[in-house]
Amino acid sequence: MLTKLLSAIRSLFHRQSSGRTWACKTLVVGPSQPVDGDSVACTKALITHLRNLGKQAFTLPTLHSYPQLAWILSKSDLHQACLPFATPELICTNLQDVYDAMLSQWRPDEIVLVDGQIDRLGFDRRGVPLFTIDHHVGSGTRDDSKAYIQAAPSAACLLIQRYCIYDPVLVVSVLSDTFWLRRNMPATAIDSLYALRKHGCLSDEALIDIQSKLMVAKDPDIVGAVRSSDLRYDRQSRSVFAAMTTCDHAIHRDVVALLGYYFHNLCVVRGDGYVSFTTRERDKSVRSLAIACGGGGHDHSAAALLDSMERPRLDELCATFMSHFACSQ
Repeated sequence: MLTKLLSAIRSLFHRQSSGRTWACKTLVVGPSQPVDGDSVACTKALITHLRNLGKQAFTLPTLHSYPQLAWILSKSDLHQACLPFATPELICTNLQDVYDAMLSQWRPDEIVLVDGQIDRLGFDRRGVPLFTIDHHVGSGTRDDSKAYIQAAPSAACLLIQRYCIYDPVLVVSVLSDTFWLRRNMPATAIDSLYALRKHGCLSDEALIDIQSKLMVAKDPDIVGAVRSSDLRYDRQSRSVFAAMTTCDHAIHRDVVALLGYYFHNLCVVRGDGYVSFTTRERDKSVRSLAIACGGGGHDHSAAALLDSMERPRLDELCATFMSHFACSQ
């Protein structure tokens, strides 16, 4: 009885402070692609938050992951019906199959999608209502019964500032989406880190520990991936276009990071057509480049998925990318 009373009090407090009533049974997911530190950490934090309120909350396996994020989610975060479809790393090959298997045993009252919007969900909801929490505002902002979409350094900042969710794992979201406080509203991000600190969720030791977990040994195959890529530079060597042959998500991510040490503006195409755009030019944005390819993102980092990997399409993308930055050279 006391446990139920405390749960009711916590639910009332959070409902009044955030203006949101969470469902009794919630499936929390990030976008099917990309899977990154922001989406995974926000998923974990929201599951923990809802369970602390006495709610039922689970997530699905992801389509891929990275070694530095493997410690965040655990088997207990997935419904037992999902486990036969997941590898030990909690990765699956078909989200729809996993979701349908879960529905046969447990049907959520609501799906909460964090760090992405409905076109990135990756499966048919089978009629389950969806609520979106996202900081990508390329299609506009929202604050209604269906979505909370506002500009922020990361989705974690929305969880912290709007929904009063304080969890140390959200440090992963803030650091990864601001590139360790170098891009994407870094000063604003510090406000969220301070909120975690003020609520006792961020000590010196915790911050050191989390950062150490995010720093893993680099794969030597990164060097080979760069060498095998179709690399094209502008005359000033400030912009680079790279068409990779590998489809490996982790290698692609690290190639982007490596090239970022040498060039200001990057367009890196993975072997399956996924494109990462980044820039260090403060007066330029790559969001429009991503939107033109059906994607989106931030001013200084964005992504899209090409409809073709044929040479003419790559040539067209390269020309558009180089032209976009030509006037800033």
